[in-house]
Amino acid sequence: MNSKRFLIFTGKVAAAHVLTYSVMGAIAYQLLTKDFYVGPNPIFASFMRTEAEPALWAHVMRWLLPAQVLRGVLIAAVLYPFFNTLQAWSFGKRFLAIASLYLVLGCWATAVPAPGTIEGLVYMRPVVTTYVHLKVQPEIVAQGLALGALVAWWMAPKRRS
Repeated sequence: MNSKRFLIFTGKVAAAHVLTYSVMGAIAYQLLTKDFYVGPNPIFASFMRTEAEPALWAHVMRWLLPAQVLRGVLIAAVLYPFFNTLQAWSFGKRFLAIASLYLVLGCWATAVPAPGTIEGLVYMRPVVTTYVHLKVQPEIVAQGLALGALVAWWMAPKRRS
């Protein structure tokens, strides 16, 4: 294994994940999901820490960035064995592969019952309606596509002149 290439790749994937997660999350929160956290019926507050409870929210603020960096490192670690194959593909094929892996395996088909996942549709209480599952999808899809595009772009083979 080329450890320098692995470290550079891991840094780029982690940066791409943190950036896309933060930007898409902030936009989706303001436009789509804020009421689920702090609105008149904050259904996510029944199973998540929210800013409505500052003592609990302090934990989120302390661990959010380290957790997302760790997620980026884990994503890089599972993608890296396919680095040469991915790099040999066109941007479009690389983008679709990375985005699809993230969206399908990392979100929709995960074994975690959460809003927006198949398991969530099965196991979550009825208060988390189909509407809620659908309303979180734009954030999930946008982040997956942005992550896939950024990593695919950064992986483009260097052209030698």
